[in-house]
Amino acid sequence: MKFFERPKCLTEAIAPVITLDRLMGLRVFEYPRGQPRPLLSLIYLLLLYCLYYSGSWYLGEEYYLIVKLMKLEYFLYKVLNYITVAMIIVKLLLGWWYTKRLKTCYNKIIEIDETLRQLGSTINYDRIYFIIIGVLIIWFTIGFSLGIVIFIAMRTHTNVYKTVGAIVTYGYGMTVNSIIIFEFYIFVKCLQMRFDLVNQLLHKHSALSTKVMKLGTFEIQDFAEIINVEQQCLLPTKILSKWCQKRLSGKKMQSAKNISVLEKPNLVKSYFPPHFQKQFDREFRNRSQKHNSVMTKCQERKYLLQIIKQVHLELCKISKTICIIFGVQTACEIGMITIFFTGTLYIFSMRYIIRQHKITDNLLQQTSTMMIMCIINILKIIFLSRVCKHAANKGNKTVEIIYSIYGCDEASGVQEEIQQFGIQILQSPVRFFAYGISLDNHVLTMILKAVTTYLVIMIQVSNSLESNKDIQDT
Repeated sequence: MKFFERPKCLTEAIAPVITLDRLMGLRVFEYPRGQPRPLLSLIYLLLLYCLYYSGSWYLGEEYYLIVKLMKLEYFLYKVLNYITVAMIIVKLLLGWWYTKRLKTCYNKIIEIDETLRQLGSTINYDRIYFIIIGVLIIWFTIGFSLGIVIFIAMRTHTNVYKTVGAIVTYGYGMTVNSIIIFEFYIFVKCLQMRFDLVNQLLHKHSALSTKVMKLGTFEIQDFAEIINVEQQCLLPTKILSKWCQKRLSGKKMQSAKNISVLEKPNLVKSYFPPHFQKQFDREFRNRSQKHNSVMTKCQERKYLLQIIKQVHLELCKISKTICIIFGVQTACEIGMITIFFTGTLYIFSMRYIIRQHKITDNLLQQTSTMMIMCIINILKIIFLSRVCKHAANKGNKTVEIIYSIYGCDEASGVQEEIQQFGIQILQSPVRFFAYGISLDNHVLTMILKAVTTYLVIMIQVSNSLESNKDIQDT
């Protein structure tokens, strides 16, 4: 597949993300295609982690010692470094472990796409593909710019090799943390699009049901036509009765009087004038065809509703599965972002508000780097929480559409399916979470509340530490 060629299936649309996952050691790679190599992939990710581990401990000191750290800053830096190194290996191992399960989710989405396509929906893979390409281009541009800033800041204090090593090391850690959030975002976006297609099919089904109900229910005009036909056939029926009384006797005469309505067309056709026969046959055929048509459309509506119900159920199962796959990793990333925000605001308050240190060029370079990192983390949280909220709304909105159909359709079989569909959604609503943290519009508010609380505590602790002469300065 060419770079900007339109994708024809889901695997082609998400191919750049899968390739980047395998390069970072987050997924089991396949060689040749279709044959996974879990052992070789495990060795590869452990090799990458060893390089990252050595670089984070040895080369990281070169950058953070450019600006003199306060006592609490030094402690926070050490704690954050420990946590970051531990979280990277956890994310790599979880990504390697859940590779097969994630591939199963992709295959289920492909099957759902084929079902929706047969029902008449159009699956647009261009949107997902160009979102991926656009985000990757922006990410590499920001990473390149951030690397230049770090290179300029460190070049005056260390050699080129250590500077490049530090940039690669921290770039690898940032990429691993960000690609997990981005892949989670892509998955939720795919589910949101499928929930939207399901709702569109239900809207069409609702319009069709209303139309069919108007056609399938006998109105006043239909009753008037039936009465006219019966009145036109009343005279031949009386003549037929008198003729039968003369020809038949005993039980035969009694059975002729009890001729059923379904037998009358044949009798009229056999014994009465052609204009009565044609008119009666035409009306009887129209009523039969109309009744069969109504029954066929009712069965089609019921069958369509069963398929949509199964598709919605599979989408809900996939949403829960990806929350399990990405839950621990996303929760760890939210915790890391909270710690990073707290430390960044603490450093800014100490440097620029309380003015514990003199502002220099190195301090401005460090400030610009941290500001870029804060913007990236804020964007990750905002986009992830918004797409999870919109996808959950699309999935739960199906209940409203279902009960709007329930109020219009009177077929007993369709009513039963609608009731089961509604109970299915109410018992298992669509919700995205990360290890107990609900992913919605309140995530950023929760982070800001935690950061504010911790920041106040840190400023108070820092003042007491700086005034204590028994604790040595770093």
